[in-house]
Amino acid sequence: MDIAEHLFNWFVASTLMASAVAVVVLAVQHLFRRRIHARLRHALWLIVLLRLMLPVLPQSPVSLFNAVPTLTDIKNAVFGLSYQLGKPDTISEHSQIENTNQSHYTTNEAEKNTVFQPLMTMKDTEEQAEAGIQRESHPAVRVLAVVWLTGAVVLLGYNLTYWLGFLRKQKHFSPVDSPAILKIAEQCRILFSIKRPVGIYADPSAQSPYITGVFRPAVYLPKSLISEAVNEQLLKHVIAHELAHYKRKDTIWNMIGSLVFTVHWMNPFVWFMLRQMKADRELACDACVLEALGEEEAVPYGMTIIGFLRRYATGRSQAHLLYFKGSNGQREMIRRISMIQSFKKGSYKLSMMAVILVLLIGTATLTNASASEGGASAWIHAEDGGNEMLFPNEEFRVYDNLEKGAKVAPFTFKVPSLLPEGYGFSKLSIQFDASSPSVSLDYVKAKINKSSGNFSLRIKPGTDLQKQYDQIFKGEQDRIDQEDSGKVIERESLSLASIEEGYKITIRMTTWKGQPERYYYIWKDQGISYELSSYILSSSEMEQMIGSMKFPEAKVNKLHEDNEYHGIILTGLYDAEDIRRAQKLVGFKAAFPRKLPGEFAASSSYVSRKANFNHIENDEDSMRKLLNVRYSRGDHKQKNKADSGIRDVSFKQMLNGNMYQEMKKNGQVSYSKIDGERNNVKLTAITLQGKEVLRTEPYNVDGEPKGPNDLRLVSYFWFDGKVCYQAVFSGQGPEEQKIVEYLMKPDRK
Repeated sequence: MDIAEHLFNWFVASTLMASAVAVVVLAVQHLFRRRIHARLRHALWLIVLLRLMLPVLPQSPVSLFNAVPTLTDIKNAVFGLSYQLGKPDTISEHSQIENTNQSHYTTNEAEKNTVFQPLMTMKDTEEQAEAGIQRESHPAVRVLAVVWLTGAVVLLGYNLTYWLGFLRKQKHFSPVDSPAILKIAEQCRILFSIKRPVGIYADPSAQSPYITGVFRPAVYLPKSLISEAVNEQLLKHVIAHELAHYKRKDTIWNMIGSLVFTVHWMNPFVWFMLRQMKADRELACDACVLEALGEEEAVPYGMTIIGFLRRYATGRSQAHLLYFKGSNGQREMIRRISMIQSFKKGSYKLSMMAVILVLLIGTATLTNASASEGGASAWIHAEDGGNEMLFPNEEFRVYDNLEKGAKVAPFTFKVPSLLPEGYGFSKLSIQFDASSPSVSLDYVKAKINKSSGNFSLRIKPGTDLQKQYDQIFKGEQDRIDQEDSGKVIERESLSLASIEEGYKITIRMTTWKGQPERYYYIWKDQGISYELSSYILSSSEMEQMIGSMKFPEAKVNKLHEDNEYHGIILTGLYDAEDIRRAQKLVGFKAAFPRKLPGEFAASSSYVSRKANFNHIENDEDSMRKLLNVRYSRGDHKQKNKADSGIRDVSFKQMLNGNMYQEMKKNGQVSYSKIDGERNNVKLTAITLQGKEVLRTEPYNVDGEPKGPNDLRLVSYFWFDGKVCYQAVFSGQGPEEQKIVEYLMKPDRK
């Protein structure tokens, strides 16, 4: 993701959250319209301006956004329009070890042979990718980011051009030398306790008196006003108004408003906010003038404004200048006159209640939602939409469907549109290595727990086929079946339509009975290299698949969806879209906490079959599905599993059926050992948050621990509605029950 998109994501979050603050300000102004004076009205808008301007804000338990948690995740929701490329972390304490060492071959009559193999699952691993995150953004985000940034640059250029032009123009303005005007200006300066002298200049093109400048503001009077016979009272009103802007530092806030508009121009509500703020600023300035001049000047001051409005009503105002006449709008002029008529001495001063109100609103709106026990925005609501990324710094993914895998893959590729009879798609793996990205598709001939064959397709961009052949050759030479097998490796060119270059590699075992063969096919198509290999398939079956290769589309996607769920691990979860798919797979709106108390953060997640929850009773029971989220403290690479404290936590959820009731009745839970036998673990009922929870004694999945370094586990079970929950702790610590209590009160909608 480039810098424009990063900035655009910040802009969207900032502008929408500031809009929420503006709604609060408008509501307060409306509810207390008869009690809030002009100065306080304008002070409330400065809170909105600060919210729009500040890129980083502190967290607070009294923040407005604690009550509106979805707003704190706007930025992540926008990020969700892009796809993060990543790698799953370590998975379950129940995961089986992958077994692929046994070789299987096919003869020309291989279809008659049935070979059973153990199913492959994800490996347990302790490595974490150190590579950065790559994202391929949604086209709409890229377009909007470019439009927004272009508009901001144009507006910034316009502002700079205007100010440079004004500075050049200012050099030709002459200071006012009229003794009468200078005397009035000095009186007003003293009236407002302004220590520094303020310059008074004549602007021949000015349509109304104004003040501008940040570091050394100056008042500019129309030349026609200076040359005409104007009474002293009128001049006093004019200069007092402009010096009131000086006293209130309005020129600085006006400049900030211009810069804020440059950034937030795409939000039409910001246009409205800035216009309202300017109108309330003029009211506050009028109140400041009358506070200094006295109530008796209210009517003459109002008449002066009306007179200047009539005189300078035509002509376009510059947003950068603070004019005496203010806005030309009839509604705003009526507001100003009404305020002037009803002005009371002392009303400009902020009362203690007004100060408290500003502080309360400022604290609630100039802060972000505080981190909960599990962290800021600790629960992900995937059902709300968006595509928020779940885990950082990942470079490997596994999916159970081609549609999502092809969408996030770093390159486009073809897949078979025909499969051998009885075979189905199993999984798609993506390696997001900047130097050597790859995609792997695995296919299996299986029914529930029995597999009778498999093959794989490996895909890479632009690989040299000769180099690829050399790697296959070396690998075959190094295999343990080389000894006494009479292995012969043969290569021949592959002539099939739609491929640029290819080879068929035959591995024949000449000393084995029937001289069995197996095959590799490697080829290039549109700059992408493919490798199809199998121990079981015949060469004709493999060549039929090669001839059917197509880019993913609806029919091909349907063929590549693991509807049979052969493996224990079905699919990894990497973004909010994956959570929504997982919720459909498990049959309920599963919760997804991002963090847990004790500085545990989600590090991986997947959907699997029931074997990763407890012992399976039969084939039908084994096909039930669960969602698991694993949490680590960040020190999960440690090798010494005997270390004290909780190393990681797994939060598992699945439809209950009658599991919980059976566990409670029997006083035990059964887990599956590696050999498939039961491992019964005693349960004890405890009460947490006023609800019953079943806690296991410390256990090892495969039975009795084999030594002091054999990690002990503890599980907590609870039942809520139709869902059974399990929290599995690897290692023990004082945070166990606090974490369980946190999970028992999920932040669901």
